[in-house]
This record gives sequence, C-alpha cells and structure tokens, in this order.
Amino acid sequence: MRINTSIGLGAVALALAMGHVAPAQAGNVTGAGMVCYVDTFRYDIPTPDTCSSWWVPNGAHHTSVAVFSVTGLPAGNYGFVWRDLETNAIVASCANQNACAVPITTDLAGDGVAIVQATVTDLDTGASQQVQATAYYYDGYT
Repeated sequence: MRINTSIGLGAVALALAMGHVAPAQAGNVTGAGMVCYVDTFRYDIPTPDTCSSWWVPNGAHHTSVAVFSVTGLPAGNYGFVWRDLETNAIVASCANQNACAVPITTDLAGDGVAIVQATVTDLDTGASQQVQATAYYYDGYT
C-alpha cells in the first residue's frame, strides 16, 4: 500500500509541475529578413539581402537555382507567400515554406538575376511583413 501511495503522490506532483505552462507567444514578424545563395558545386554560403556567384567550367551549370530563406523569426505559426519579382508571379512550388529555390541562368546565357519576395504572415495574429533578396549569377569564364 505504501508503494501505491508513493506512486500516486508522485503522479500528482508531476501533474502539478507540468500543469503550469507559460502561454504560447505569438511570433514577431518585424525581425524577418532574407538570405540567399546561388547553388554551385562549391560550398555556397547564404548572405543577407543580396548574393552572387560566378560560373566557371566544372564549377556549376549555366542554369542553376537561387535558394532564398526567411530568417529572424521566433518560434511561431507562420504562412509564406513567395513572389518572383521579375515576372510578378507567385512561386506556387514554395507555398508555406520558409525557403524557396528558383531557376537562375548566368548573365551570358540569360539575365543572371533572380529577385524574390516573401510575404510572411503570423497566422495567430494576422501580422505580416514582406522581405526580399536579389541573387546574381555571373559568367566568370568569358
């Protein structure tokens, strides 16, 4: 009987300790930012707001992807809408993800630019913030 009482009291103490949980805090979208990198065969490092890379033989393909990521968000419940600002089209393949990859072609074979904007919405409060970044992809061989 003494063991059952100890187990019962332990369970009550555990329930009381776990019963008080701080309320969830809504995310703050005002600190949102964006980083990007152009994917090559090298170790690509994301940089804030603007990124660039150079194509060289055996270093990448002329057509690659620029990868954009939203940063600076605390834990929360967010929605993401991505827009290609060169075409003004929604990037449906990136819907509700905090990162997005879009095609980019070198400046010799294409325009060498990708400009992307994300609208970040806190789904608990409705607050939103737009962030954007620009990626450049240069032909470094010609």
